[in-house]
Amino acid sequence: MTDPTPFGTPRQRQRPLFGCALRLVGLAGTIWGGLLVIFAATRSNTVFVPVNGIGPMVRDVLIVAGVGLWGALSLVVGLRMRRHGRRHHVRVVRTMEEARREPYVLYLRPFAEDATGTLMRHAFSRWMGVGGSLVSGSSLTLEEGVCRTFSAFGRPLAVGEPDEALPLAGSRRLYLPLDDWQPTVTSLITDARLVLLVAGTSEGTLWELTEVMRLRRPQSVLVLLYGDRQTGDLDVREAYDDFREAAERELTARAEELRQVHGPDWQPPRFPPLPGFHDPDRLKWTTLLRAVVRFRSDWTPEIVLLDPTAVDAWTHEGRVRKMTRAQVLPLLTRLHDDLNGLDGTAVGAVRRAGLPTLPLDPR
Repeated sequence: MTDPTPFGTPRQRQRPLFGCALRLVGLAGTIWGGLLVIFAATRSNTVFVPVNGIGPMVRDVLIVAGVGLWGALSLVVGLRMRRHGRRHHVRVVRTMEEARREPYVLYLRPFAEDATGTLMRHAFSRWMGVGGSLVSGSSLTLEEGVCRTFSAFGRPLAVGEPDEALPLAGSRRLYLPLDDWQPTVTSLITDARLVLLVAGTSEGTLWELTEVMRLRRPQSVLVLLYGDRQTGDLDVREAYDDFREAAERELTARAEELRQVHGPDWQPPRFPPLPGFHDPDRLKWTTLLRAVVRFRSDWTPEIVLLDPTAVDAWTHEGRVRKMTRAQVLPLLTRLHDDLNGLDGTAVGAVRRAGLPTLPLDPR
């Protein structure tokens, strides 16, 4: 029996040794940049105090500003080098047999959302503030955070964008032909342990949503809503409303096909509107992952909003941890209960994933 035709590969060849070098140099740049930023921050309190005249003070101000900018540049470049280096280590799946070798979480998204998925929690985001958080040194991307969160349910797997240079950091990648990708994705949806679908209005995403509802149990599907650092809350709500309308049209058009699976009385579900924040006046930052839609046994959608205004804490990190415990960890626990077969080790992994590594990259 001959082997099936292998999947494609990214346009550039992955070079793991080069990736390691990038990550090491990037780590050195991150540490060096952090030290320079700390130095500039500590000197900024005294540099404006004239000691030997205005001239020396101006010189000291310029030196401290230059050191701070140098540190900022080193830090940002170092973080990006580390992120890019990890792309050389992403596993590329070549055959369906390899994809099915172990339980996997299927990560489906519009390719346009890769721009948000590659955003990372870098030190100079508006939300980071000052002090220790300024030099956190994290280069984790949103997609990597999502993958770590749900990795207890299986190894994340995604379809790579055709003709991309290198796979993005996060899920394992497989590359499909442009003209015959749907049968393979249908097979992947059928065999996945869990399906994560990022909301979008593209033709491919709406087809994937319908296939998910045709082939999967409702409890094994989650819809993720992303924002980004450029768009405001109003833009996210408009994008989600567009998704709701497009999903309703697509599901209504294929309702007869879906009723053959779910029964003659089945009606296409209507996605609820995105709820508002608990206290909008306190809103200073939001998360890149804005909300998660889960489904009841009859495909009725429920929204879990990631709301930083619903929890109180003295520090930013404390608020993130409270958000995790109050809003995301119950979702993971319910997901574990619905997906039978996880052992105690996996349960522990779910709870560990629910604390510091969630994709709560605030904007």
